[in-house]
Amino acid sequence: MTAGTLENPYQVIIEKMMEYPAGVPMKGGEVSPAFEKYIKLLFTPEEAEIAQHLEIKPLPAEAIAPRIGKTVDETKEILDRFTDAGLIHDVFGYSLFLVMPHLMNTGFKNSNAYKRLGRKGAELFQQFFVVEKFYKRYESSDAGTSQSRIIPLGKSIKQNSEIVNTEEIHRIIDESARPIVITDCPCRGRAEELGTRECQDKYPVKDSCFQFGFFGDYFLRSGQGRELSVEDAHQLVDQNAKLGLIFTTDNSRDHNHQILCCCCGCCCSFLKGMTRFADKNENCIAKANYLASVESEVCKGCGVCVKRCVFGAVQIKNEKAQVTADLCFGCGVCAVTCRTEAMGLERIERSHIYENPMELMAKIYTENRE
Repeated sequence: MTAGTLENPYQVIIEKMMEYPAGVPMKGGEVSPAFEKYIKLLFTPEEAEIAQHLEIKPLPAEAIAPRIGKTVDETKEILDRFTDAGLIHDVFGYSLFLVMPHLMNTGFKNSNAYKRLGRKGAELFQQFFVVEKFYKRYESSDAGTSQSRIIPLGKSIKQNSEIVNTEEIHRIIDESARPIVITDCPCRGRAEELGTRECQDKYPVKDSCFQFGFFGDYFLRSGQGRELSVEDAHQLVDQNAKLGLIFTTDNSRDHNHQILCCCCGCCCSFLKGMTRFADKNENCIAKANYLASVESEVCKGCGVCVKRCVFGAVQIKNEKAQVTADLCFGCGVCAVTCRTEAMGLERIERSHIYENPMELMAKIYTENRE
């Protein structure tokens, strides 16, 4: 579709967003009215007139200038202002948000976008994401391909088990593109805005999402993130692991991950597909290729692992911890603080990991349109 073929620029923007692998939130076969209102909160009418000429794939200012009838310098000035406001991406050029998660979370990762979306945006998100069940498409394809996956901490993996670089958090940090930038958790921030956050006294909103490479640069340019040294990143991972947070990233082997999240079971938009929503999405996130196991002769039955497992996979039976394999996602949270080191992860191949994000997104795009 050519920009400007619809009289309403908001309709043009949403039509272009339908090309995200997950599409856009729908209700009764039509675009969700709550999502339409969300986009109208994000862009003023004057901004929408400009934004309708962008795509979800990056374009240089030289290509956008004739579309909006401005000089290249004028175009750059406008689009840089949009970027600073948290409305668009300037990664490899200018675009509407490159990925759906950035669109969904910008109001709680960018303080300037928050001024526009705020509580009203959080309420609209609750409507189209939870009530209208867009979370299913957000988390996985219609055929069950998970967009993200669990990443365990190396210290939770038993010594006799293989540790794969792309499947362990510290090794991902070592091999990730620079810079490493830390930002706030949009999921806990949104829940706090709505007054529904269960983990207020347990987990932080700040310093919970790692951004790498060009996404790290994007947040630094917009003044919305803090750069970390590799050593500081490792320390923060260990700190958050001890708290009981679960690490997730995109479901690919590519060393150049763009984001790594420190998630809780009560707020995370992915994990809630299994931990909170009544209509479960068993594919909300891909399980790690590890499974928790217990050395019964060492276990004291203290129950710490039971309290830490958000998936309900660990129980105490006959004064010993036991793991229900089908419920275990292999995050290793149960093992990180095990006092006797009776609990640990053993490698077991059970989840397919895609080679790179492009292959993963192409798979999800195709499955959602079949």
